[in-house]
Amino acid sequence: MASVSRQQYRAAVEKMLANYRDAEPIETKQRLYRPVLIAHGWCAEVHRLAEAALKLLDLGYGHEATILLRTMFETTISLHWLYQKGEAGAEGVVTEGARQNRAAAEDMETAFAPPPDVIDAIKKTPVIQTEESRTFSKVMKQCDAIDPTKALYSIYRYLCRFAHPTAASADAFIEESMNPPHVRPTPKDRESMVEVTSAMCLLWAGRAFDEMLNGKPRKRFLRAVAKEVQLAPILPYIH
Repeated sequence: MASVSRQQYRAAVEKMLANYRDAEPIETKQRLYRPVLIAHGWCAEVHRLAEAALKLLDLGYGHEATILLRTMFETTISLHWLYQKGEAGAEGVVTEGARQNRAAAEDMETAFAPPPDVIDAIKKTPVIQTEESRTFSKVMKQCDAIDPTKALYSIYRYLCRFAHPTAASADAFIEESMNPPHVRPTPKDRESMVEVTSAMCLLWAGRAFDEMLNGKPRKRFLRAVAKEVQLAPILPYIH
């Protein structure tokens, strides 16, 4: 199998972004629209993050673009999980959001004196945890549900190294080839990581969302792109 060049990944990303922008208005095949509404927002976010990453790359900020990749990848995983779980998944997303709001309200109440009406409004929201809300609260659980081999979670962990202050993020600005090591005014080149990760996310988020729509309008196009860059056309089903 021939390797895929950085230029091929870049071309695939640009092609998918253009196709998404030109897509017709969506028609859901779901009688319950909440999962589709959430999925639409996440799919749009993945595409906008990929577009932003390319713009940063072209301006010479490839290192800074890598910081967006973790969010892009996590959103892609959550979107595929939601597509598989449907209404139960959407309920889990909403419930986990309410749980986090309540926890934040309790912390704020302890730390300072926020307006009582704000705290009361948050605390009145019912929080009934479900299996899906517990899974949604942990990226690792979502990754493992989709891929028990932990390959997806390994990618997520790797990308976290650049989204947080870590040794890896600091090392980008250190030149170890000199003795003693010198500081660098600009980071080392990891630009190909932006294009590869963007291609994966646009493909898998796009296909997951497409599965929720009448006629799966982008399925043939996205499968063709997947073949061009030798990627799986869609993430595995949850069993």
